[in-house]
Amino acid sequence: MFYGWWIVAAECAVWAVYGMTGAYGAGLFYKRLLDDFGWGRAQLAGALSLSSLESGLLGGLGGFIVDRYGPRFTMLIGITIMSTGLVLLSRIDSLLEFYLIYILLVGVGSSLSLTVPMDTTVANWFIKRRGTAFGFLRGATALGAAGVPLLALFIDEFGWRAAYVASGVGMLAVGIPTALVMRRRPEFYGQRPDGEVRGDQGSPEPGAVEASTVFPAEAVEASAVAGTAGPDAESELGMTAREALRSRDFWMIGLGFGLRLLVSGSVMLHAIPLIEDLGYSSALAASVLGSIGLVSLIGRLGGGWLCDCYGSKRVVVISTLMLAVASLTLAYAQTLWMVLLFVAIYGPSFGASVAVLPTIRADYFGRRAFGTISGLSGTVQMGGMVLGPLFAAYVHDATGSYQLAFLIFSALLVVAAGLFLSLGRPGYR
Repeated sequence: MFYGWWIVAAECAVWAVYGMTGAYGAGLFYKRLLDDFGWGRAQLAGALSLSSLESGLLGGLGGFIVDRYGPRFTMLIGITIMSTGLVLLSRIDSLLEFYLIYILLVGVGSSLSLTVPMDTTVANWFIKRRGTAFGFLRGATALGAAGVPLLALFIDEFGWRAAYVASGVGMLAVGIPTALVMRRRPEFYGQRPDGEVRGDQGSPEPGAVEASTVFPAEAVEASAVAGTAGPDAESELGMTAREALRSRDFWMIGLGFGLRLLVSGSVMLHAIPLIEDLGYSSALAASVLGSIGLVSLIGRLGGGWLCDCYGSKRVVVISTLMLAVASLTLAYAQTLWMVLLFVAIYGPSFGASVAVLPTIRADYFGRRAFGTISGLSGTVQMGGMVLGPLFAAYVHDATGSYQLAFLIFSALLVVAAGLFLSLGRPGYR
């Protein structure tokens, strides 16, 4: 089997664990911390927003490290830091301790170990089937959401402190082996993306020592690529980071997804409290949130496939408009059936938008500096992840409801769809 699919399989394991404990499970910890310490929702959401801000600021640096030294080194460091932070969260007794540990350890570790290094690796190993590959990768997060009810039961039985310890140990146990599977580019092993093997080079064993973990990428790029590609290899690889920053499409994609993150970040954090505010149990709220992940699996897998068939631009425009409809539905949700209608609309559209994000970056900017470009794009997008959950919490504290926040989110998502619609033709598909 093409080694790129082994990379995807290993990364899926990490995303499944993170999906259960860090993404969809964040609302469970959020609610328990509020109940135990009596903090305001905006106070606690502030730590999560600052962590997102930090991840955005570090994204460019992390992407540069991945492009220069490869993903394995970056992931090993990041997984270790993040796992340590999760375990230490079990010992907190004040809001200040939560801020320091979550921002300096969990935030730094996740920014170094998750999206940028893993997306960069997949983008380097796939071109024709990159949408499908990213769909599988994002689908693993949705599968992890199926474990949220189990996490809720674990917290009810053993407490949130024990759950933080278990999350840290689980992430370390899965993350370290995954980091060791990572490889920079197929050209280093006589192959082409998507499994097209070079006839004159053969296919060396992928387990061999990776040149880019010993030398900077610039020192080996010429010999690794020139020996396995034609004269157009450099242009085929894609833009430099400087070229991407000068392009209009870079800013349209970054701003568009920044607006999309307003709603997705808020749903991740506030869905469980919102459902409990309607009078339903925490177990039911966790089940509904878990169902969002499972339903989004349709969009994650289908959206990736649709990107390969019809192009990432069409997929991102349609999925963003559907997210606007979902936000409008949630704004007026007062009963369980309206919440379930929101899940039915939000899940597939959110899943498709998640799968299309790394795909559209690779389509428009190529593979040459994908890590750096992704990190810089994350810096542009961070405003949505920072402001969305914090704004929703502030609106709830001020009005006693999330309605106004999601009405505003719906309008901004329509604007985001317009930004995506203005994109030109992709040059690296």
